[in-house]
Amino acid sequence: MGVGGMVSGGIYAVLGVAMRQAGNAVPLSYLIAGVITLLTAYSYLKLTLQFGEHGGVFSFVEHIVDSPTVAAYIGWILVVGYVGVMAMYAFAFGAYTLTAARVVVGIELPQLLRPLFSVLIVAAFVGLNLRGVTETGLFEDVAVYIKVVILFSLATLGIVFYDGSATAVSFFSKGVVSPITGFAIIFVSYEGFQLLVYDYEDIDDVERTLPIGMYIAIVIAILIYVSVSFMATLHLTPEQLVAHEEVALAEAVSNIPVLGGAGFVLVILSAMKSTSSGINATLFGTARLVHKIATEGALPRLFSFRDREGIPVYAVVIMGGLTAALAALGTLKQITEFGSVAFLISFAVTNYTNVRLADETGSNRIVPVLGLVGTAAAIPIVLYHLYRTDLGILVWIVGTFVAVFMLEFVYIERHPFDVDTHGER
Repeated sequence: MGVGGMVSGGIYAVLGVAMRQAGNAVPLSYLIAGVITLLTAYSYLKLTLQFGEHGGVFSFVEHIVDSPTVAAYIGWILVVGYVGVMAMYAFAFGAYTLTAARVVVGIELPQLLRPLFSVLIVAAFVGLNLRGVTETGLFEDVAVYIKVVILFSLATLGIVFYDGSATAVSFFSKGVVSPITGFAIIFVSYEGFQLLVYDYEDIDDVERTLPIGMYIAIVIAILIYVSVSFMATLHLTPEQLVAHEEVALAEAVSNIPVLGGAGFVLVILSAMKSTSSGINATLFGTARLVHKIATEGALPRLFSFRDREGIPVYAVVIMGGLTAALAALGTLKQITEFGSVAFLISFAVTNYTNVRLADETGSNRIVPVLGLVGTAAAIPIVLYHLYRTDLGILVWIVGTFVAVFMLEFVYIERHPFDVDTHGER
């Protein structure tokens, strides 16, 4: 679930967006973001194991503020962030499906069908999640194993068979500062590790298993992102990758001499499998987070309903519906940078909380302080970048967060309540 939640759109969809900003230094952007993610994971683990709760940053904030409204704001930001992430995966799936129809089947489908394919894949995983945990987990296991093998293989082949062409002219082709701005923009690539926290109550020997699973998942993601993005810079210039933004990785792999067109097809099919597993993993974890927040009175009681199998039905359906709408109506850059801002905020809050509660959690304060500096510094970087390059997206992102705050303001109910598996309150 951890790897599936991270390594999906983070490489198949976001690589072109990252190259636009960082150029050939994009592997450094992924590395910086990965190191900050490891620091933040430390805070997530310390806080989760200390309090034994599966609400993530929403639960953490409840322990340092007296105002339920503040915790609720964080909960809403987290939820809309996950909607943005799933929309990014669904957007990428739709784009790769059109390419697959053209390359594999030989049918040129109109671009107008991209939103339709995005909506259909979300609907499919809403249905799968409503079936139960066993079906969801089995799909995720198979999808992740295939994804990891394919991506590491492509990175290895691309580096080994590099023909020495001058595509990677200069590592800092966009300037020395570019990878710093780049990491802030693509930070959303590493969201997903915290999905494991939402399954806290279902993990055996959680105090041992959760840290191992979370750290290994992040390290695997870092290795994949850095190696694959480095391979891509060897075979295409930043301008070429940006020109094929939505399918940048496939274009890079098609230039590996030993693979050629077959490599292009392999990446297309792998991307469809990978982005779909990202939707599955994120929807699975997010629905349980939404249920937790609802039982604390910070979301409407409707979200607290579980059926006889313990599945948060309305949370799954409504999150899926919002995801489908954003994937159909938004642009890839818009969705990616919206998700990055949302998770930079939530990760900064997590690190701050652990700094405040370091004595209780037994944490070394240096770790969360470094994580806080990294995440907090990235927020103004990405906002300033959008101000300079795409004011429309900045206005849209700010407007979305303002709308979330307004929803919280008008939502009066703040009383925790209990629900049983039949949804009776």
